[in-house]
Amino acid sequence: MLDWQQWKDANRYKIQHIVGYEEKFVDEILSQIPDITPNDVVAQYPFKDSQGGNRYIDFMIINDKKGYKLPIELDGYAKINNKGYEVFNDFLERQNDLIQQFGIVLRYTNKKAFNQQQQVIREIRQALKMQASRQINSVSKQKQIQVLIQEYEAKIAEYEKSRITSHQNQVVEGTNELAQVRKGLDRFKHNQHTQLQNVQKQLSDIKNQHNKELISVKKQMHKHIYVGVGLIASMALGTLFYIQAQALPNDESAPLKSDNQVLVQDNNTIASDHYGAIQAVQTAQYIGENKVVCGKIAQYKEFSKGVYLNFDEPYPNATFTAVIWDNYSHVSQSLKNVENTTLCIQGTIDEYKGRPQMILSSLDQIV
Repeated sequence: MLDWQQWKDANRYKIQHIVGYEEKFVDEILSQIPDITPNDVVAQYPFKDSQGGNRYIDFMIINDKKGYKLPIELDGYAKINNKGYEVFNDFLERQNDLIQQFGIVLRYTNKKAFNQQQQVIREIRQALKMQASRQINSVSKQKQIQVLIQEYEAKIAEYEKSRITSHQNQVVEGTNELAQVRKGLDRFKHNQHTQLQNVQKQLSDIKNQHNKELISVKKQMHKHIYVGVGLIASMALGTLFYIQAQALPNDESAPLKSDNQVLVQDNNTIASDHYGAIQAVQTAQYIGENKVVCGKIAQYKEFSKGVYLNFDEPYPNATFTAVIWDNYSHVSQSLKNVENTTLCIQGTIDEYKGRPQMILSSLDQIV
């Protein structure tokens, strides 16, 4: 890999300048940018303008892997001043070609490059970052062109003022020259305005298309959600009907119960009346399963958030506990006088702190 001195030696004939501006730019600016190496810099980089003409850029920072392709031109308007304002329009078109081809172009007068070195370094690094992160787009190009037009107009005004002040006897000639320059500027502005309108229309079309696609996606999502909810609801109802069917007593003539009536039974009739039911003392063997559990209610115990029904023994020796939360108070109210009676309930047997329990949220769970 080349170091900067080797790079300068290899490009000596390309960076020659009467007072060494290009070499100084390499030494004081480019070599101080940590994002690049000498291998990333090409002096007098060739490119084709919009008319097919051969052009050259003072420096091109180029690295395909990093996404860099940044043209840098020195002297800027000073080059135009030295050649005369008759080539101003050509300069404007050249800058536009660079922006359109590379997305961004940096121009520095010698005064700025060497009097504001840290600012120039920051600007170059920021431009490289924008290229690497692909932030260059049609909108950013148009912003650059608008800045270019503003600079161009300011320079014309400056030239007009200096021309009239310094060359009173050439006012008519200067006026004709400026008229041609302004005509070229107006034509350029008109073209750019048309191009800007096209860009804005394209952006608007893209936005509208995205909105249509988004609406379509939302409709599809809602459709799938509704179908999914319907399937889940159907499965839940099917499961509920199955559970209730499994829980029905064999004796079809068994009396039905209302919300205000609880069926209680003698311990001796539990097994015969509820096929598949288990005793409260057995529940620890069936954690996570849906079962009919029968046993004697030894304690109806209220607590801050609801009611406990402790089976077989009062707390803390209960073999099994039914929990009724406050929001199901209609259930707990129906079971106010359940102590010392036998109760069968159906549901999933859970475990809390090593003890089996079941959440009782509906009178339909009482079987």
